[in-house]
Amino acid sequence: MKKVGMGVDFDPLHRGHIHLIKEAKKIGEVYAYINADYTAHHAPPFLSFEARKEICESLGVEAVPVTGLHYRLPLSYTVPIRIHLLANDGITDIMDAAASHLPREEIFRLARKFAEKEMLMGIPRDWPDRNLIRWIAANELYGLKHKKKMDYHITPTYKIDNETVSGRYIRKAILENGRITAPVRHLIPSQTEKVIERELREGNVQKGRDADTLMHVANRYSKSKLLKLANINVDAAEKIVAGRPYEREDQLLFPLRRAGYQHVLSNLAISCMEKKVTRKDVAQLIDNYSKKGITPKDQKMENLIERAYFVARASQKMDANLADSVFRAGIDDFWEERYDEISSLSGVEAEKIRSLRKGLQYKAPPESILAGVKLRFPDLKRIDQNTICDITTRGSDIMAEFRVPNQVITGMLRLPAEEVTFLRYLLDSQLVPIACNVEMPEGKTRVRISYGLTR
Repeated sequence: MKKVGMGVDFDPLHRGHIHLIKEAKKIGEVYAYINADYTAHHAPPFLSFEARKEICESLGVEAVPVTGLHYRLPLSYTVPIRIHLLANDGITDIMDAAASHLPREEIFRLARKFAEKEMLMGIPRDWPDRNLIRWIAANELYGLKHKKKMDYHITPTYKIDNETVSGRYIRKAILENGRITAPVRHLIPSQTEKVIERELREGNVQKGRDADTLMHVANRYSKSKLLKLANINVDAAEKIVAGRPYEREDQLLFPLRRAGYQHVLSNLAISCMEKKVTRKDVAQLIDNYSKKGITPKDQKMENLIERAYFVARASQKMDANLADSVFRAGIDDFWEERYDEISSLSGVEAEKIRSLRKGLQYKAPPESILAGVKLRFPDLKRIDQNTICDITTRGSDIMAEFRVPNQVITGMLRLPAEEVTFLRYLLDSQLVPIACNVEMPEGKTRVRISYGLTR
């Protein structure tokens, strides 16, 4: 008997999901891998996992909890891990619903192409089938590495009255009205209706976040401490500090939007603040899956470091955003001078890529950076090799914070422009952990900056 898996929120399970389940049952036994603790949009669920499991069981579907991912990692980083979870449990087939725009054959051709390159991050952002291609590519890549590729099935997104059924609309309508209204009842099966009505009566709907911890982090963490958290970049840390004080979660959306975070990434940043998820925590998680052969090459920590270094060097000759697009489109192709291939994925003109390549030779990122620091003489006398040191920013400058008794001493780092840019991109990577310590070569105060887990 075939085992059909699907990666879902089911929050709540609606008629679109019923269609998906019916299609899956035509193939075999159905297993729903439900994001239990945080949804794929990095928010606490509307219904508990137990409530969603109850609905699944009433429909003849086995519910499997997926935890520990969506409050730590961007959605794209969870895909290869979830593929691994399905394959490792003996799932033979995957059922997915998508409003695909490209022919099925083209979607699978592109997915195989990205899988062969171990690229899940280089799929152009403006491709309408981007997420579907990423899922299929992750499955293809897993098959190449572990010889356990599952058959991937796509069914069209289910519509009622020519509109896609939206879980977000259902949740919003129920929360606003405190009950299931007639339009919502039209969109959910009786099994879901029964469970939601009970959960509403018992006050178990939309439990929310740990507000005390979230507000403590939002109001009390220094900028340097915020920058140790995963999925917080420099601009976000600055905007959060400037917008204090906060009393509610929704007030954090404003500084994050000002920092360029869209809704889903804002949810992820807030989740990391709530759970105090550090960059080091995430780096260790990625490293653990890398050692198991789960993480693709372009999501490994060393690739993020190489990307920051490449963009820092290339931005002297090309706009930084274009340089980043070139790297994401396939850095190996860049060094091997496959300009048309890079151009087709990055949107950067092939001639510009050619010109950049001619002026740029391969150079590995430094293992660490030794920086000078601008400090007043009285402050220098209070710092030694045991002084705790952190990295922060002030405008365009990168600063070191030295924690001495009853005081924090701040000094600007002295570095070549390229290394300043490199460090800035590492800080903005949102995932690469950065650490520093004081060194005293020949009695001079220096700051040794390391990044990643082994550097």
